[in-house]
Amino acid sequence: METYEGKKYYRIRVPVFWLSVICVVLLIFGAYFKDELYEKWLRSGGMEDVTFEGLTSALEDKGSCYLCGSSDHSLVDVFRKSGRIGVISLNDWYVLEFHIKSRDESIPATEQGYRTFTSGNTGEVTYSSEGSYSGKMASIEVTLPEDFRLKTEVMENHLCQNCLDKVAESLDFRKWKHEKKEAIPLCLIDFETLEIYSLQDWHKGCLIRDYWVEIEHEGDKVSADVYDVAE
Repeated sequence: METYEGKKYYRIRVPVFWLSVICVVLLIFGAYFKDELYEKWLRSGGMEDVTFEGLTSALEDKGSCYLCGSSDHSLVDVFRKSGRIGVISLNDWYVLEFHIKSRDESIPATEQGYRTFTSGNTGEVTYSSEGSYSGKMASIEVTLPEDFRLKTEVMENHLCQNCLDKVAESLDFRKWKHEKKEAIPLCLIDFETLEIYSLQDWHKGCLIRDYWVEIEHEGDKVSADVYDVAE
């Protein structure tokens, strides 16, 4: 510190001054372009495929398989008779059915136009379902926990190997190598054929027999709208 004409001044060496200026500029640059810089870093390692084809079933009794068997702990066997489609929460095997008229179903006149709405929390997911068994459109929205992670042991313990392979195939997805991304623990099911369809974020829609399914992902929410497109 020096005194000049009664005033005190700090004296900074030229190299130190320019170093300080550079640091400030870098901080401003980093704050302004942080999102762009993060995206470049994220993509610097390229893409990778994530699969679950190595899962092995631990189920001894195939008849108790949650998907193709007759387990008291799975609603798939109950909904199988409806001929509709639905959503399965894989971490707790909670089964949801789209409220939409099936092909061979006869709806009483008193229930024509009657709409249904259900919602709940399974402990693993929060869901809401809306539709009409006499109508041609239904929807299901599932909200996942912020830190959701697929629990493969639930599938390995309660699915036969054939069904486990089908569900595992629906969970495949792609991500950036540096990206922290998990498989969405949900899938679509055709109760009539027991075929499984993906609800991963790359999948935007599919045709399941006479039903067209539109899929949307927003944050931790996954929504599926089903339309009856039969002529």
